[in-house]
Amino acid sequence: MDPLTLIAGLFATGVLIQWFASRIHVPAIVLLLAAGIVAGPVTGLVDPDEAFGELLRPVVALSVALILLEGGMSLRFSEVKKLGAPLLCLVFGGLVLSFGSISVAAHYIAELDWATSAVIGAILVVTGPTVVKPMLRQARIGRRPALLLKWESIVNDPFGALLAVLVFEIAVHGVSDIGHVILMVVVAGVLGLAGGLLFGQALVRGVIPEHLKTPAILGGGMAVFAGAEEAFHEAGLLAVTIMGVVLANTRSSSVEDVRRFKEEVATILVAVLFLILSARLDFVLADVSVGMVLFVLAVLFVCRPLAGFGSLLFTKLPWQEKFLVGWIAPRGVVAAAMGGALAPRLAEAGYPDAGLLVPVLFGVIVATVVLHSLTVRPLARALGLTGRAGGGVLIVGASDWAVDLAKVLNGSGVDAVIVDENYRNTTQARMRGVEALHGDVLDEETLDELPLERLSWVLAATGDDHYNSLACVSLVKVMGRENVLQLRPRAGGEDESHLNGRMPWSEDASYGRLASRYWRGAHFKCSTLDEDEHDWEEFHALNEGAIALFKIGAKGIEPVEEEGKEPGGEQKVVYLPVPPDKTSRSPGRKADGEGSGSGAVPGAASGVR
Repeated sequence: MDPLTLIAGLFATGVLIQWFASRIHVPAIVLLLAAGIVAGPVTGLVDPDEAFGELLRPVVALSVALILLEGGMSLRFSEVKKLGAPLLCLVFGGLVLSFGSISVAAHYIAELDWATSAVIGAILVVTGPTVVKPMLRQARIGRRPALLLKWESIVNDPFGALLAVLVFEIAVHGVSDIGHVILMVVVAGVLGLAGGLLFGQALVRGVIPEHLKTPAILGGGMAVFAGAEEAFHEAGLLAVTIMGVVLANTRSSSVEDVRRFKEEVATILVAVLFLILSARLDFVLADVSVGMVLFVLAVLFVCRPLAGFGSLLFTKLPWQEKFLVGWIAPRGVVAAAMGGALAPRLAEAGYPDAGLLVPVLFGVIVATVVLHSLTVRPLARALGLTGRAGGGVLIVGASDWAVDLAKVLNGSGVDAVIVDENYRNTTQARMRGVEALHGDVLDEETLDELPLERLSWVLAATGDDHYNSLACVSLVKVMGRENVLQLRPRAGGEDESHLNGRMPWSEDASYGRLASRYWRGAHFKCSTLDEDEHDWEEFHALNEGAIALFKIGAKGIEPVEEEGKEPGGEQKVVYLPVPPDKTSRSPGRKADGEGSGSGAVPGAASGVR
């Protein structure tokens, strides 16, 4: 196969596999690995060495460098501080325990030489954020263990890469030549720090035009990598990782925009890299020894529990959270990338077991990704670390009437959480006693911060119909299409077919009409219905024209459908009545609870979102 066809096929296949994996909720790494093995060792259709020749190694090296640069740009120290001692213990204590236990297991169980064992131990201290974050969103486990696992994977990416390069250099040059290793670290550190500060300040001062910011960072990262490689082999990986960490902690909004684009580039590179590396696996089943299989099992059932649970042993976390964190550690992109970059150099240094490094790493990656993805939700449920069925409601948009709705839901025993990208709106919501998060649900970082274990429904309730649709698209893959609700679009808006959330209510349940009722004096209320004294028919008679949004019964909270079965049995109904200036209150049963409206100033702008 000629290089042009191979490159086009790799990119197209990689994107197609990742799309398919997202549709069936399967980790893309597993499918990419399987596709590469089928295309390479099994059928012989793809031979990267023959197609690329001497260009293969620099292509792989540059891809790994950009992946590490993107990983470094995810590490913000201000975010790490929020979890305090448990995260520090898990990252640094876990790193030492993982490195030591995996290295010993690789040497004594898999019977690899000490150099190869140490490099494997250093590489496998990393857990993959590209695997961990989607897995946690699907599992919806407790907020604290989820944040610990998420930030462990983010922090370990750059630190694991640094450790792997250091161990590799010591393995190649020996302890006796430690001066060479120290000089390499100094050169890589200076170049990475200089590159990060230079481009960081350029972004802060607006020196780089907006349309050139991402290309400039990409080009700068490649230049730093190439310069460090010219000075010392493998110093480039160290330098770009440091550059990424420096950029991540630069106070510039442009850094986040660059990081998002680089994350998309890294996603494509990851797919191509996995296909290339798996297509180059030339071992056969007979080469897989019992020791290698036992080593993979030891990593799963001994090394990770020892590192995870052991590093958290003296923290104040409940034992259930320690147990869960001590089990979950799927390896991903960085482990495979570092293995692909370091294995050839290790073989050139004269270590015969270096050829087994990539197959062993891929075995651990597949085993951890598959097993941990399948067990995280059942284990969390058994430990009591998952949200209950029929739980809370996430309201997208912190307008005054939405805050009023959240207060009534909270008063009715339902968790209601508001998220809004307007900081002023979320601050006012908190002042009124409602849990509110500042962020944009279109951003994956915000999705990671949501307490999904407590939520079962989403209501997209901003004043922008298009944003509501995009919010639904973003949250459908987390909550499920049936559980994502959306307000009716404004009159005269676009055709409803473009909307992506369920709209179970009548046309009265639009942002404009709900806001209009609220500012004319109506507030959300909650009334209890039963089959005898106060049924649904009587509710309609007493509250003519009311907009009923939710019902709360034995099965939890559900939307009140415009058509279909009416609520039966004893339950509560949350609704917005007709404003008092348009109708008088009919005599009858008083609502069980209603939003006080405290903090809402008539005539004040509520904000679109």
